[in-house]
Amino acid sequence: MDERKEKKKHIIFLITAGALLLAAAYLILCASVKTDRILPNTTVNKVSLGGMTLPDAAAALEADTDARRKNAVLTVTADGTSYPLDIGSLLELDYKALAAQSLSDSQKGFLLRGFCWLRNAILGSQTMALPSIKDLDALHKRIADAGLLEISSTVPTSYQEEDGQLVFTIGTAGTVTDEAALTRQILDALEAGDYGSKITCPTAAGILEPTDIEQIYQEIHSEPVNASLDPNNGYQIAESARGVDFDREAAQKALNEASEGSTVSIALAYTEPEITTQDLKDNLFKDRLATHTTGAGGSANRIINIQLAAAKCNGVILLPGEEFSFNQTVGEQTAETGFQKANATQGEKVIQAYGGGICQVSTTLFIPALYAGLDIPERWCHTYVSSYADPGMDAAVAWGDLDFRIVNDKKYPVKLEVSYENGSLTATIWGTKTEDTPIEIETKVLDSSDRSLEVQTIRKMYSSGSENAVITRFNSSYINPSVRQD
Repeated sequence: MDERKEKKKHIIFLITAGALLLAAAYLILCASVKTDRILPNTTVNKVSLGGMTLPDAAAALEADTDARRKNAVLTVTADGTSYPLDIGSLLELDYKALAAQSLSDSQKGFLLRGFCWLRNAILGSQTMALPSIKDLDALHKRIADAGLLEISSTVPTSYQEEDGQLVFTIGTAGTVTDEAALTRQILDALEAGDYGSKITCPTAAGILEPTDIEQIYQEIHSEPVNASLDPNNGYQIAESARGVDFDREAAQKALNEASEGSTVSIALAYTEPEITTQDLKDNLFKDRLATHTTGAGGSANRIINIQLAAAKCNGVILLPGEEFSFNQTVGEQTAETGFQKANATQGEKVIQAYGGGICQVSTTLFIPALYAGLDIPERWCHTYVSSYADPGMDAAVAWGDLDFRIVNDKKYPVKLEVSYENGSLTATIWGTKTEDTPIEIETKVLDSSDRSLEVQTIRKMYSSGSENAVITRFNSSYINPSVRQD
């Protein structure tokens, strides 16, 4: 019995001693774990980090990521075409956080460190946290730059003019790149570290945009354009264009009812211009609308002024709706612009002024403008009755004050022809007569005395076949009618 007790005590002693030895060994192991080093047999993304410090581990993970970036070129295929997608520069990885996570087992509580060391020694510690794309907007741009978003079998609706018809070919919806599904496949491949396999581009149903009939109407519709002259191209003929129109409501209804791939024809309506290119070629400046000549005398300086002003007005072309301003055409009269001093009126005084005498040019233009039936929005009379025109038939001008203006209110261009020769000043207006329009000019004395003269100039224009006239009146007021002034 005593032997059994002794044996039992011996066994208990041995067990206790062994336990104490194991405990001591474990404590020594716990004490030997370096808290600034990653436990052995630790790998992250298949990179061995065992025994490394935090900076070294972060650097190793960064180097591994850089290597992966160089190889991160995915291949997306669509309809037999390959689209390389270089996404390496988009890959991101928090190296320090991963390294710190790997180091965390070494820094656990004192008694747990030995356990973690033993676990790593026996089982190892493997972590996979591969670089990924966080900036999805940047990925979208990379996908777009690769041309993947342009892959589409959608055929839009088109149209063309054909034999007086607007022919629509209705498009088909087809398929387009499914960007959301493609993005998911790319992210899945990155998560698996698979940069080598090809990704088949996923597709989604395309969308056939409805036809914007209003936009097409703006593109097709046009008003007829008369042939004219182009002042920016040496007054060469700018060709006419016919107007085009169509029924928008009928077109929209037909398009709404049409099926994909079918054709729809809409009738076009054409409107010819009032003046075609051939009309303009045949009739340009062919008619002398009116002409008038005045005797031009006086001093040599006065003749120089008349010749200079006449030359500036000669050849002026007025397109329909354009205005002729005598002052803007002739310009300011100064010595620098070539004008000489000659008699001119300033109020009731006769003075010497640069450009004296040019009123004879404006007057000689005023009279044919009356008989040509042109609109005359501005005309002034002289202080004294002119020696070269009857009362009411003159047109005075003064730079910065009085102007003589005419507007071409005709359908065709008109041209002014003004010339001085052998003491005569002649102004002719050329244009195109589109109808017989009789014009009557009458001057009526409203008041007359030794000190003043009031005259009204009346122009009556009769439309073809009409007894009703368009009447225009110009009033003139002169002083001392017995005096005639050049």
